[in-house]
Amino acid sequence: MKVTLLGHASVLVELDGARCLMDPVFLDPFEDTAVVSCPRREVHVDKLPPIDVLIISHAHLDHFDVPSLARVSRDAQVLCPKDPLITYALQQLGFKRVNAAEPLTQIKAGKYELLTTLSSVSNIVEFGVVFKDRSGTFWNQVDTIVAPETAASTLARVGKIDLLFAMYASQNFGFFESRPLAFPYETHEMNLRNVMAIRPRMVAPGSAGFRFAGPGMDWCNSLLFPMARERFLADLAKVAPDVQARIANPGDVFEISPDAVAHTASSSPLATMLEDDTARLRFDSTGEVPALRDPNPDGYPPERLTNAVDECMAGFLRFIRQAYDAGDPVVAEYRQCGATYAAAVVFPDGEERWYRVDFGGAQPRVVIGTSADAPAVPPDAMHRIVASALAARAAHEKSYFYLRAFSRKACNVYVLTDKDGKASVVPKELRDLLAYYLERKAPGAEFAVKTWMDRQLAPYLAKRV
Repeated sequence: MKVTLLGHASVLVELDGARCLMDPVFLDPFEDTAVVSCPRREVHVDKLPPIDVLIISHAHLDHFDVPSLARVSRDAQVLCPKDPLITYALQQLGFKRVNAAEPLTQIKAGKYELLTTLSSVSNIVEFGVVFKDRSGTFWNQVDTIVAPETAASTLARVGKIDLLFAMYASQNFGFFESRPLAFPYETHEMNLRNVMAIRPRMVAPGSAGFRFAGPGMDWCNSLLFPMARERFLADLAKVAPDVQARIANPGDVFEISPDAVAHTASSSPLATMLEDDTARLRFDSTGEVPALRDPNPDGYPPERLTNAVDECMAGFLRFIRQAYDAGDPVVAEYRQCGATYAAAVVFPDGEERWYRVDFGGAQPRVVIGTSADAPAVPPDAMHRIVASALAARAAHEKSYFYLRAFSRKACNVYVLTDKDGKASVVPKELRDLLAYYLERKAPGAEFAVKTWMDRQLAPYLAKRV
């Protein structure tokens, strides 16, 4: 068995009887142009061998990339999770043999077999994959959370793992949801324990090889990636010194035989590492978070931005007024707490408009103004977003993945009581109102993901006609 890393999570597995391509992302940038591979690389797509099996682990855009899928032969058999977005896109692209499978699906074909592995994350439809032939086994964990019982049951089904691409990173993406930056102690412990439980012949940190690179996004890199590959392997060496470990870069090849696992760096003609720029991911929790500015990367005209913001925020305020007494559960929580909420929109010229809602009365009290009108007492919860990101989201032209770096959220709501003469302050996590409106309640929200996907597919469907 030969395993070639093409970059980030893109892997070619050459088995006895099949060539399997998993999570292909061939071009940079990706994820709606927000990120690029890190280390920087080039994939030589024209040199890829014919693909027998295409595998997609889940629908996050660093694993599910429409431009790359469009480059794969439609004759390939496809293995993917039971996610309607994935199967819809594949069918639209013209893939005929799509097997949407549950985790723990075992596929035996000739001299090889595949096993989809379970993730403990409940809100993402995903799986990892074990590849097995007579030379050995390779487990690509991808982004799945592997519980101890999952590790044990997988080993019971497939035997010893020769090569493991292990989850090692725990990105601070919660920062975008106003959660603090932190070192991932618990997740790091879990990832180390997984490797120790699986005890592969060789392990490589996998599926976290990208950095933010879109306009106005580079600042994210020093704050969001607290776990480096080198630190993970250094800690692993302390607790599991018997497990061989390697750093895997684009173009690296792992060859599995019954006797050994061999790793050769930069030996594949399919991908070339152009630069090891992983130093740009060096974590610094004391780093500066820049002021929220709108780089307007898609060059929206000022009139379009103004009209889009006006229309969106008018709909948002209309929704709150209508939902106030209509039993909407999210609005009801704000009413129960008597909270104040503010949405602020930052325009490319620096102008900032505020939309503040007080939920303390029988009807919502709304105040609209500019940054100069911002009240001395801050709102209990707020969402600041740049105008171009709000316009793109409202029009379903960009995904959530792209927009994260262009907004800031905060929630400081708490319930205060006097119990037995003692004050009690209990934090209350409330869902962000503007995000809730855009995702669930805005006109066309129920079709937003499909509308966005159709935009991604359109250039490739036109070529098929």
